[in-house]
Amino acid sequence: MAIFKCKMCGGTIEFNQGDTIGTCDSCGIKQTLPRLDDDRVANLYDRANHFRRNNDYDKAAGIYERILNENTTDAEAYWSLVLCHYGVEYVEDPTTRRRVPTVNRAQFTSIFDDGNYKSALRYADTLQKSIYEKEASEINEIQKGILAISQNEEPFDVFICYKETDANGRRTRDSVIANDLYHLLVQEGFKVFFSRITLEDKLGTAYEPYIFAALNSAKVMVVLGTKAEHFNAVWVKNEWSRYLALVKDSGGKKVLIPAYRDMDPYDLPEEFSHLQAQDMSKLGFMQDLIRGIKKLTTDDEPKTVVKETITISPTAASAAPLLKRAFMFLEDEEWAKADDFCEQVLNIDPENAEAYLGKLMAELKVKNRASLKNYPQPFDGYNNYRKVLRFGNEKLVSEVKGYIAEIRERNEKERLEGIYSDAVAEMKVGDEESYKAAAAKFSSIHGYKNADDLAKECLDIAESCRKDSIYASGRSQMTGNAVSNYEAAINTFRTISGWKDADEHVLVCKKKIEEIKAKEEAARIEAIRKAVAVKKRRKRTKNIAKIVLTAIAAFIVIIILIINAKYNNAVLLYNNGKYDEAITAFKALSGYKDSSDKTEECLFLKQKAALSNVSVGSTIKFGFYEQDNNTSNGKEEIEWIVLAMDGNKALIISKYALDCQRYNSTYMRTTWENCSLRTWLNWTFYNTAFGVYHKNMIQNTTVTADKNPTYNTSPGNNTNDKVFLLSITEVNNYFSSDSSRQCQGTDYCYALDATKTINGNCWWWLRSPSYNSLNATVVDGSGSVCDDFNNYVLNDNNSVRPAMWINLGS
Repeated sequence: MAIFKCKMCGGTIEFNQGDTIGTCDSCGIKQTLPRLDDDRVANLYDRANHFRRNNDYDKAAGIYERILNENTTDAEAYWSLVLCHYGVEYVEDPTTRRRVPTVNRAQFTSIFDDGNYKSALRYADTLQKSIYEKEASEINEIQKGILAISQNEEPFDVFICYKETDANGRRTRDSVIANDLYHLLVQEGFKVFFSRITLEDKLGTAYEPYIFAALNSAKVMVVLGTKAEHFNAVWVKNEWSRYLALVKDSGGKKVLIPAYRDMDPYDLPEEFSHLQAQDMSKLGFMQDLIRGIKKLTTDDEPKTVVKETITISPTAASAAPLLKRAFMFLEDEEWAKADDFCEQVLNIDPENAEAYLGKLMAELKVKNRASLKNYPQPFDGYNNYRKVLRFGNEKLVSEVKGYIAEIRERNEKERLEGIYSDAVAEMKVGDEESYKAAAAKFSSIHGYKNADDLAKECLDIAESCRKDSIYASGRSQMTGNAVSNYEAAINTFRTISGWKDADEHVLVCKKKIEEIKAKEEAARIEAIRKAVAVKKRRKRTKNIAKIVLTAIAAFIVIIILIINAKYNNAVLLYNNGKYDEAITAFKALSGYKDSSDKTEECLFLKQKAALSNVSVGSTIKFGFYEQDNNTSNGKEEIEWIVLAMDGNKALIISKYALDCQRYNSTYMRTTWENCSLRTWLNWTFYNTAFGVYHKNMIQNTTVTADKNPTYNTSPGNNTNDKVFLLSITEVNNYFSSDSSRQCQGTDYCYALDATKTINGNCWWWLRSPSYNSLNATVVDGSGSVCDDFNNYVLNDNNSVRPAMWINLGS
């Protein structure tokens, strides 16, 4: 039996090869199935259906189109495109518990006239065809209801598209800006669709009829946002992508205006690349936008053309040739002649603004007026500039003021970019002071590019550098046999408690101090004993001295025999496989002979003894790592899930997320091959969690550079690792469902600020890149693979589930 995910609820459908219909185990709905010739096509369908169930219709449609490019007779792919075109979402009826369709993308075109629907019927078998026709009838009736309601709505002038709430349900900054724009437009007499207000009395009803009516009637849509991901949020994109299609067919009667703030305009959706985007942070943005909307929404009525009769005075006529000569001299870079001819014009017409402009250009040595915007510094302090403003008409004044504004904007951008570049250079130095200096520079250009994020990152790294320096100082103090050295080291490590293994070093130092003091006490006692012996030798005969020495020697021998007996007993427990008792016995010997090594070996053998009869799905214990966030009781055993077997070798992944780490320590394009998380897993984690016996079982593995199956993002090169993360391909192969991919973190992991969802699950890294190499893929709290979410490599709230191959026979 094969398994396919339900296109309505995401449950499982079991079916035999060749079946074209099946019934979902979860919702019980009988539905059509695609022709699944191989696992790759099945994965494409699962992924596309996942996007469609989450209302990301455009992304889903792109995958269905890929399926049709390979097989143009796949009826299910055509039907799936119909569902995307009409934005069909299957929701649960609270009364009947049945999944019923709703329409989120109403069309004027009937579903029965849709080309993809006709193709679905053409290539469907009899069973599929009856289901398609039944669902199409339901969708058509829903559409009729939507169109009936929408026809009663008054037309809108402006549609404001924005993201209302963030991932935590809090109101976004976009919503506040949209609210201000709404009230300003309403004051100007516009009818505006603003969902927060327009739909507030529609709670408990379907929104689509009102959204459909507004999209089709509005002459202007303003799409505003303060973050790139807000523009690509599912419902925001659903609105503007539909409106873009209407713009394309409107013959210029509809216009979409993107508006952004505190972000790089190059991060706007690619679909906006041909549009003139507006920067909301510019002074007077709202007034300029409203003025533009007024022009765009003016009725296209025939205008009476009034021809203006211009009387040219003899004075102006005589000045015109002189002014033309002046500008010709400017083009030839003959600055003095140009200035002279401008003076002749002013002798005729003292208020000629063009002549003052020519004198200004000669003074600045600018060949043509358009090049004024390229002048190094604003020239509004020049007297000739002030004369242009005084005597120029509105158009000329606006033009020269515009040049000043462009110069200031360009210089400010260059200033900001210069500070940004200096800060990036400081980061490359790599020490604490350099990172602090870089953070200060990034903070001084708040809001520019990703300066705010980099400022925080630099401060975090500077703090890490500071702690590393203190850590190194503490390590250097742990030398010699002076108690003061180790006490100083303890004080040093306590200033960075929780950093790396500083707390463990405190315990090591305390143990060393105890050893030193014990040796000193033993030496003191020995000195006293020798002094007493000397005195006694003076008072007693040589025979008595011999008796005393013999007794002391006998006492020492007895002590040695007792300790040796305890050691032999521990060895006997070890040989008999009583590892728990042996561990206790060896620890009590406090380093006698090889008792410390034997303790580690017993811990390993205890775990290895439980590795017989291991199979896929088994849970095993292997290695030790801090998990309960209580370092005083030592590290806990790590639990692993067996994902695959290859002879004596087993692929295992930690049952719980063990740590919280960034994918990469700096914000830059990277792959698994070069990321800092790979180094952390194969050095810090590897040496912390495993002793020499465990390491002998861990295999060196060729980790393949699997491409992102959706975006084809470059994954870099293959690597050889002891410990690694799963890729998208592997996590889909080894985990059969979203629920099986769900994972909870340890107390230690959450104490490191890992994301903890409402159901207690965490988000955990995969090694595959996302839609670009500034982002990496994760499994979210619901168990879904998120390769299109903005999980920047610098994100410090995602958890780590290490994976590795071990040889059970080692």
